[in-house]
Amino acid sequence: MTPIDPESNTRLRLLEAAVFCFAEHGFDGTGIREIAQRAKANSALVQYHFGGKTGLYAAALTHIFTIRPLPFEVVPSSPDEPNARERAIHAFHQLVESLLREMLACGEGGDFDRAAHQLINRELQSPRPDMVELLRGHIQPLVDQITRCMRALRPDLDDEEAFLSVNSLFGQITHFHINLPMIRMMTGDPAWPRDVQALVRHIVQFSLRGLAVPEALPGARP
Repeated sequence: MTPIDPESNTRLRLLEAAVFCFAEHGFDGTGIREIAQRAKANSALVQYHFGGKTGLYAAALTHIFTIRPLPFEVVPSSPDEPNARERAIHAFHQLVESLLREMLACGEGGDFDRAAHQLINRELQSPRPDMVELLRGHIQPLVDQITRCMRALRPDLDDEEAFLSVNSLFGQITHFHINLPMIRMMTGDPAWPRDVQALVRHIVQFSLRGLAVPEALPGARP
């Protein structure tokens, strides 16, 4: 993620400043004046461009999702499509890899990267009621993609089983995201994981075996 040029237009400067301020202090702890000062802009422009602090907060979240898009893979829409199982396993692998690399990159980039991750994590852990639909709109397509992969491989899953399986996958990836410093401490390797593909394969195999997918039996590789 590339920080916005300080000389770019005022609206973009306000967005970047908002990401930093909201990440540091949260919505309630951040004032419009503080954001405007950081952006070197007139505070009245927050109302002009965004309609107020809530609009700016929503725009800041959208800005992060826009410049850091969620992965998209071609996923079978039905288990009856030609080569649906092979395509589903391939897409599942690619989605896991994209998400894991994104999570592991948290904190490895510049200040804006870290602030963006911090703000998204803050909002996901304690969503503001007026931001729920915005978050769902950005996250639901990814959830739907993973669910379609699982249904192509296990068409017998009911809605609750599919929902729990998707959340189990996210739980694995989130663990490596949140607890990376602890994992590196336990391994004694400050650069762990050195082989991201091996970690991706483990998560994919573990998940598919949990779903009793025959292709994930010992010796098989997605």
